[in-house]
Amino acid sequence: MKLKLKPYQDSFLFSKKRFPALVAGIGTGKTMMLLMKIWRFCEAYPNSLALIVRKEYTDLHDSTIKDFENYFLAKVDSHKEYHFKNGSTIMFRHGSELNVLKNINLSIVGIEQAEEFEVEETFTFLRDRLRRDNAPYRQLCLIANASGHNWIWRFWKNNPPSEQYHLEEATTFDNEDNLPADFIQDLKQMEQEAPSHYKRYVLNDWEEISQDDYVFTWTEIKQAIGIEFKVANNASKRILGVDVARFGKDETVFTILESKGNFQWEQTYIETHREKDLMWTVGRIIDMRREHRIDIVVVDDDGLGGGVSDRLKELGIGLRPFRGQERPNKSDLYANKRTEGYFTLKSYINNGYLKPLDNHSQTDQLLTIKYKYTSKGQKMLISKDAMRKEGIKSPDIADALMMAGCYITKAVRREFNPQPQKVY
Repeated sequence: MKLKLKPYQDSFLFSKKRFPALVAGIGTGKTMMLLMKIWRFCEAYPNSLALIVRKEYTDLHDSTIKDFENYFLAKVDSHKEYHFKNGSTIMFRHGSELNVLKNINLSIVGIEQAEEFEVEETFTFLRDRLRRDNAPYRQLCLIANASGHNWIWRFWKNNPPSEQYHLEEATTFDNEDNLPADFIQDLKQMEQEAPSHYKRYVLNDWEEISQDDYVFTWTEIKQAIGIEFKVANNASKRILGVDVARFGKDETVFTILESKGNFQWEQTYIETHREKDLMWTVGRIIDMRREHRIDIVVVDDDGLGGGVSDRLKELGIGLRPFRGQERPNKSDLYANKRTEGYFTLKSYINNGYLKPLDNHSQTDQLLTIKYKYTSKGQKMLISKDAMRKEGIKSPDIADALMMAGCYITKAVRREFNPQPQKVY
């Protein structure tokens, strides 16, 4: 394998310090450097026993092992091991398997995505096993993303305990010439759309910044409220979204979206209530369905909303149950359907397909919706429970809009047959 290494890659790859670390942005070749470092060590020193660790089994199997096999055209066996002809072995293990390694002597260890381990316990445990006497030196190497003032920051960045702690850092732009131009352009756009994510994962910023970003900006919502549609037909279709209250201060919300033309939708109605029981909610849905000539009813089916959905089904009333925690259609991008729903709503608002009502409570709630990234790179909304703990009101009005908005999708297009058209 012939590679032209960047200075930070070269320094990490050939370091002989006991604890070399590469903390760098996305797209900087961290995984390749770690795997190559382990491979070179095992080739150079026969009878080495190497260990590569990832916190979660799925990430180890679907990412680390697959990368290893692709880079070196080598097959990892069913025991998650690769054996060299010179007697060296590389083992792949995830976090919960480490306790069985208490009596093992290792030559070299690599921890991938070390920031996934919230404390240094795993690092310390593996350090104790670094005692195999087959090479002139032993190493515990790690790669990571910056993650605030965590244990990696303390040991490698802020106050290294000794000169054996070797840190290399890089931003994504340090490897820009090896990355697709459209990828780099999208990252630059991310600076505006997801600044916290951009600082941490692109600029490799160690500061204690919020790990969460807001889904909507005030400018986006203001512009959407100001859209003027030219009504192209009189045969408007209507979607009713219903968010059912779960707690005493929560609201049961009814909202209506109405088609105004070729893929032009306007929010025309919001109604909120507190302390209403499930049967009252069922009755109000039935009344609204008749009064407003509703074509599709979307009901929150999580928690107490499930009782409303069940009763409507018993009465033979068609509805679309919305289960926010289910697996989404685009599971590689979003952690659950609620997250996917809000980003779908965002795309409609930004493309001029949806005009929301100028409702202060709804706007305020939309501006509280935050998300973070999972270890798999999926976007995931901050939960309602977490928002309540921070003293933020449950976004019930926003949720009703989001659920109704989810049905301005291919399913509704097939049913209502509008032609998508961007509005300027």
